[in-house]
Amino acid sequence: MGFKIYIIAITNCANVNTTDIPNKIGFDELQSGKEISISEAQYENGISIGKYDDTIFIVSSELVFEFYNKKPSDLEQKMTKEFPNSEIAILTLNQTTDFYGYNIISNGKRQRVRSGVDSEIEIDMGEKLPEELEIPKDPFFELFLEELNEFQSSDKDFTEKQMKAEIEQEIGIRTFFKLTSRYFKKPIDENGTDYNKIKVTKFE
Repeated sequence: MGFKIYIIAITNCANVNTTDIPNKIGFDELQSGKEISISEAQYENGISIGKYDDTIFIVSSELVFEFYNKKPSDLEQKMTKEFPNSEIAILTLNQTTDFYGYNIISNGKRQRVRSGVDSEIEIDMGEKLPEELEIPKDPFFELFLEELNEFQSSDKDFTEKQMKAEIEQEIGIRTFFKLTSRYFKKPIDENGTDYNKIKVTKFE
């Protein structure tokens, strides 16, 4: 089935209460409900909010897609205004549909926005992140390239364009996992990650 991740992480929030977040982002009518794990929240409807150390985590399979436009949406503008001194990261992955996305906003300004689905890049803005630049040096990525080259050699219909698209998709997904280590100490697919420790509250 693979991962489904729909996370907005907001750093530098030591003095912010999770109960204040709905009002700050324009959802004042929401009321807090039951507490669940952050991994369970990925499969729930609505919005779930939690806090770990000084980082607020918002989980919503709808809200994350407000951040993958060429121009910042109303929600993105509201959030950057409310948290001007934070790093805001939108991290999205649905391995069922082959969608990945990340938007890194630092001190109110977009640093990098990239998303893709099914080997097609949908948006690609800003300077490459350090995590992206590390990918080609990774021995596991080199192994992926070797296997892809072997496949291309055995399949005459597999074009250079398709190969490039597969490489870009793989870079995007691997960058997503590397980025999660910024907020969970280790990538969410590795042992020792803090991801599994986090609890969130459902707001409905």
